[in-house]
Amino acid sequence: MELVLFALISLIVIVGVLASRLNDSSFPFPFDSKPSVFTAAEKNFQNLLEQAVGPKYRIINRVKLADIVTIRNGISNRASQSAVTNAEGKYLDFVICDRSTMKLLGAIDLVDTQGKGYKIKKDWFVSGALEAATIPHLRIKVKANYTLDEIRACINSRLLGNRSPQPKIKGKIIPAPMLKARSKTSGALTPAAAQAQLTPQLSGQPLTALPH
Repeated sequence: MELVLFALISLIVIVGVLASRLNDSSFPFPFDSKPSVFTAAEKNFQNLLEQAVGPKYRIINRVKLADIVTIRNGISNRASQSAVTNAEGKYLDFVICDRSTMKLLGAIDLVDTQGKGYKIKKDWFVSGALEAATIPHLRIKVKANYTLDEIRACINSRLLGNRSPQPKIKGKIIPAPMLKARSKTSGALTPAAAQAQLTPQLSGQPLTALPH
């Protein structure tokens, strides 16, 4: 009888210990599934980004800095280890690659200026590492009303180095949206006249409102 009572008490103790470990913060797997892989801002921006760059490019999300940079030859072991450790903990929100070769073309970070994100301030290590590795890096402010045209123009000019073809007038490239309409009775627009029309419009015009 005493042996059975001892066994029951021991079983109760064991069950209590296991239960406490399951509820304790030191439990090694205190995880649950997130409702969504992306935030609403990330999801909306990726959809527009994929449309803006087209099928020639591939967009990859949340890429570790250590996955896109490597240590140069001739660097000491101590400096290499420190740099790798720092790079392991840094992430880029998006990277753009050539779809056929997977060559890295640039990186993008979304910046939440409302105080809800950790990338409000520029990360000197990320910026320095990407600059040293000659990887173009673009920080874009989070907002609700991106347009496809402004994202495409920003990506093409800042990361991909592409610019939309512009009409030529007597050998000079003139941005079409900046040209004033001319009457049918006017003669051919000379380079000097075109430059005169463009100068006051170009003087105060920013390249783009997206980069932050």
